[in-house]
Amino acid sequence: MPNEIALSTRATHKFISIKKRTGLAPNILLRVALLKALEMNIAPTKLEIPESLSQKIPKDVAFGEYSEVFNYGIREYVENYSYKGDAKELITRLVETGSYKIANIKKFQDLGVLFY
Repeated sequence: MPNEIALSTRATHKFISIKKRTGLAPNILLRVALLKALEMNIAPTKLEIPESLSQKIPKDVAFGEYSEVFNYGIREYVENYSYKGDAKELITRLVETGSYKIANIKKFQDLGVLFY
C-alpha cells in the first residue's frame, strides 16, 4: 500500500460537490469510491485514467483504522488480475472509476443504495 493516495482533479471536484450536499469528508468519499470500484470488479485495463492529479491524501487519513481492510481488498484485486503495475497508480484509477459511480449522491441517505 503506498504512503499516499493521489486524486485526480475530476475526482477532487466530485468529492467537493458531494461533500457540500452530504457533509461527508473527501477521505470517506475516497473509501466509498474505492469500494464501489472493487465491487464492480473491472479489469485494470478498463479502469478510468485520470487526466491530471490534484490532491494527495496520506494513507492513514485516506483509510484510517480500516487500512488493513482496504489493503486486503486491493491485494485480492491485484492477485485476481495478476496486476504487475504500480499500486499507487492502480488505487488512483480505482478511485477515479468509483467516483463516477457515486457522483449522483444527493444526500447522506443515498449512500445506502449504492451497495444494493
